[in-house]
This record gives sequence, structure tokens and C-alpha cells, in this order.
Amino acid sequence: MKTKGTKSKKIKLPYGEGSIYYVESRKRYSGQINLVIDGERVRKTVYGKTERETRNKLKELQIQALAGNLHNEKKQQMPTVFQYAEKMMDEQLALNEIRQSSYDRKMETLKMLSAISDKPLNELSEDDIIAFFKTQLDYSQSCINKMYQLLGAVLSKATHRKIIEDNPIKEIKCPKSNKKTIPVRALTVDEQKKLLDVLKSEDIRYSDIMLLSMFTGMRIGECCALMVEDINLDDRTISVNKTVARGKFGKNVFNETKTSAGTRTLFVNEDVADFLRTIIGRKKSGLLFLSRNQNLVTTNQVNYSYSAALKAYGIVDKTVYGRVDLHSLRHTYATRCIESGMPAKVLQKILGHTDINITLNTYCSVFEKFRNEHLAVADEYMKANNLQIA
Repeated sequence: MKTKGTKSKKIKLPYGEGSIYYVESRKRYSGQINLVIDGERVRKTVYGKTERETRNKLKELQIQALAGNLHNEKKQQMPTVFQYAEKMMDEQLALNEIRQSSYDRKMETLKMLSAISDKPLNELSEDDIIAFFKTQLDYSQSCINKMYQLLGAVLSKATHRKIIEDNPIKEIKCPKSNKKTIPVRALTVDEQKKLLDVLKSEDIRYSDIMLLSMFTGMRIGECCALMVEDINLDDRTISVNKTVARGKFGKNVFNETKTSAGTRTLFVNEDVADFLRTIIGRKKSGLLFLSRNQNLVTTNQVNYSYSAALKAYGIVDKTVYGRVDLHSLRHTYATRCIESGMPAKVLQKILGHTDINITLNTYCSVFEKFRNEHLAVADEYMKANNLQIA
């Protein structure tokens, strides 16, 4: 007795033309044949009401395979690097693992991988990755790091989910840029005095935002997102709870602060409180700073005005090593705090760093200089009191 689904009545065909069975459960014939499709051996199955119909279908498959009209469905289902990266990022965004602004930045990085992102995941080799990065070495180290990290995350995820067996990037270290990395620096005291004088005396658009960053250490995006309601002049505090970021389709939107530690309350001195009191004037609510069109001010708008002012008034001392950009305002505040003797832990809270090591690493050279100056003072004190070892 035959069980349901069993094959019976095998019909012999010439070698290479497959085989035919009668399938009781389907009440029809089943034909199977091995074909080479897209360079791989694939087993195909067809069904027919009669033996002749099934035989003809097998012959048609052979003709189509020889003509190159058949494709390996499994191979076709393998996503490309771009497709899988996009899927991974979509998942991260949906699960709130990343913000829209981070998604947009990653998408820009993904576009930079275009030379290899059209390859199916299982066809991307270690040699492909090495060859690609050899052509990218004239980009900044920051750009290279972003490309390497994104590609690594995509391939790691694909390996974890068993979409590919081996991770082709796992033995490749992050390449080093041909470009020398020039760190962003703080303004010197003289540069700061020059800029302060220009911002207070000349008609520089968004100068109030630049001044607030310089005297509070707030990020420019955080300054642009400030509401009147975020400022308590009686307590002399600023509630930093959001930032301006680029959202979907490049539209500027409010976003959460860069990190959880970025949400913080800043205590300001009377000088800054008076400055804010003047800006607020009779405003009761709404954005503290507005563009010429009465819209949200963007970081790019502030940067354009800031860069123009630096150039027009010769603020930057080009003999001092380092790069001066908009972030230098925040660095300048932090540097003056360290020079005044502020402990790193206190500065960490003011700047909204998640980890004190970020503060220490970012301002390592300033802390070193501060430490050495205090050691020199201690040394002079010891000498003055005849407290010497030799």
C-alpha cells in the first residue's frame, strides 16, 4: 500500500534528461532534472497531467538553461550590501536604536561605499574590501572610520543572522588616511578677546548664539533649540533638553540632545544672566533665537556667519597649531574653565559628556599644561621654604 505523497512508476529517461515519477497524492506526473544555472548546479521540478506534458516541460527547462534564461532563485534572493545596510538601518530606526539624524548620516556614508555596495553579500570578498579602501585613503580619517564602521556593522549582522558564512572584513584593520588629522582647537585668550570685541561691536548675524556657546560651552545646535521657557533668570539656569538636527529629507527639526548626559541644567553667572535678559526682552515664550525669516536657526547658518567673521576680521592666529571651527567656541569655554582650575568631573557635567574619559581625552593637552603649571608653583614654594632634597 502506498502512502500519500509517495512517488511511484519511475520512468527512465536518457542520461542528463532527468527523471519522471507519478505522484499519487497529486494525481499527476513529476519531473526532476539537474541543471547548471548561474554557475551552480540546481535541481528543478515540474509537474504535468501526462507523461508527455511533463517530458516536454523538462526539455523546455533544458533549452532555457542553455540559453541563459534561467536564474538561481536562491542566488537572486541574496541582498546586496546596500540593500542589507538599508534594512539594518531601517530596523535600528524603528527600534529607536538610532535617531533620524543618525540614520541620515549613515545613509550618506553608505553612498560613499557605492563602489562595492551593489555586490551581493556573499560575493563581497576580503580582496574587494582591501581594494576599495586603497582608493579611499585621500579622504579624512573621520570619513574612513565611518565607512569602515558601517561596513563592519553590516557584515557582522549578516554573519550573525547566517546570511553569509564568513565575515570578510573581520581580519581587516581600519585603514589609515593619507591626510594628516588636524585637531580642532580652542581660541587663545588673545583670539577670544578679538572675537569678543567683534561680536559685541559689529553687526554679525547670529553673534548672540556664538557668544552664548563661548560663555556656556553649549553646542551650537543646543543654543539654536533654546526656548524662552528653558531659561530661569531668577535661578540663573538654562535647561538644555534638545538640539537642532537635520531630519528626514534634510529638514531641520528638534531632536533630543546628542547623549543622555546632554540633557542637563546649566548654572550661569550674573554676566551671562544679564546677557540672556537682554535677548529675551519682553518675550514670554517661543524660540530664543530666530532667523531673518522668523524660522528656526540652523547650525549651518551660524557657521556661515562665524566663518565669514573670522576671515573678515583676521581673528585666527595661523602660527598656533590646530583647526578653528564653530566647535572651537565650546572648546574655548572648556579650556578657560580648565585654566581657571575647574576639576574635570565638574566640567564633564557642564559639557554633557557621558563619560569623564571623553572630557579627559578631549582636553588632555590642556589638563597637562595646567598640571605642569601647578607643579612649577609647588616647586617654587618648596624652594622658597628651603624644602629641597639636595
